[in-house]
Amino acid sequence: MLSRRRLIPVLLLASLQAGFSFHKPALNDQDRHYLDGIYRDTWNYLASSANELTGIPYDSSARQPASSLSNAGLYLAATAIAERTGLISRKEALARLGTCLVSLRKIETWRGIPRPWFLVKSLRPTHGDEFSYGSHLANLLGGLVIVKMIFPELDGLVSSLLGRMDFSDFYDAKNGWLKAGYNVKHQNFAVFQAWGHWYHKYFASETRLLSFFLIAGKKVPPEHWFALIRPERKEDGEVFYAAGPEDGGLFTQFLSGLFLEEGETEMGNSQRRFARAQMKHAARIDSPVWGWSSCESPDGRYLAYGELRDELVAPYASLLAAIYFPRQAAQNLQEIEKFGARPGSLGFLDSVNWQTAETARHYLTANQAMAFLSLANLLHDGIVWKTFAAYPVAAQGLEILASLEKSS
Repeated sequence: MLSRRRLIPVLLLASLQAGFSFHKPALNDQDRHYLDGIYRDTWNYLASSANELTGIPYDSSARQPASSLSNAGLYLAATAIAERTGLISRKEALARLGTCLVSLRKIETWRGIPRPWFLVKSLRPTHGDEFSYGSHLANLLGGLVIVKMIFPELDGLVSSLLGRMDFSDFYDAKNGWLKAGYNVKHQNFAVFQAWGHWYHKYFASETRLLSFFLIAGKKVPPEHWFALIRPERKEDGEVFYAAGPEDGGLFTQFLSGLFLEEGETEMGNSQRRFARAQMKHAARIDSPVWGWSSCESPDGRYLAYGELRDELVAPYASLLAAIYFPRQAAQNLQEIEKFGARPGSLGFLDSVNWQTAETARHYLTANQAMAFLSLANLLHDGIVWKTFAAYPVAAQGLEILASLEKSS
């Protein structure tokens, strides 16, 4: 059974007070060199993903018309970290970030929050009037905080985006959860659906960072953190938290942990066990590689919740797990390379079929950005975690939850 204690990053708070001492897995020189090469190549893709006029990254290397707040938020964080780790100049970073931020201000909003899906060139909203916003908003908030902390020159643009967001009524006091869908036609949340009630209620989902933000900003009570449900799954002898119907493989558990250092918390425990379960699963089905997470398949179809297939692995999943298992991840990625999934200097394509040796045709921006930020934490001493934790609101959130845990 997973521990029910240490529900929040208490050790992160202690490390902040002691001068930043983060989870540091063993990483030998050979693996560091190999993973650093992937880190640099992955940035090459991200650098190429932004539209020249709006600065908004495309959803993938296919450059389809629409993109999302998740792509934009993760790209903002990656660009800021690329400058901090010496991949680009400050001048280039400011130009990229400034253009993207100005464009985000032009997107139609609901409650001051940019619509989650929009056209890259015109910035007009797309994908209908009813949508899910939780993970998109979380990723945008994470990216804005990283930019705010590294680039004070852009504080005006960042603060204007943050300041106009209205989080009132997100919280349902009856169950302690966040209301999920939103319908701009009715100007209201879309909780009531034909299939049931729509809430962000799973602790292990990619909306965990949004929950933390709202607690840290005192928009919802701290008890919300404890109200998030934690159903357990057992696979290949490993017990970890389920992310509910939104479960899309490894990324659902790891995404919020790109910003929140969760290594010694119950969530970190769940992440480790989930990654180990995938490694064991690979051995059980006699697969030479592992790493199952939402991805684009070789036939161009995006495989999301409930659609993952044994024969398709996503390289970025290994790079998320590398924060705990760098040796295993490096070895796995070297095996994946043998299938032609890293054809040039843009990092890994989105998936590979290990049975047929077919690879995806494209790079997906969000998956590349997640891989990049995970490697940044691994190779550069928790740089994303440190930057995020230095944000006063984040520090306040850690203190709130630490105090609540001590009193429980």
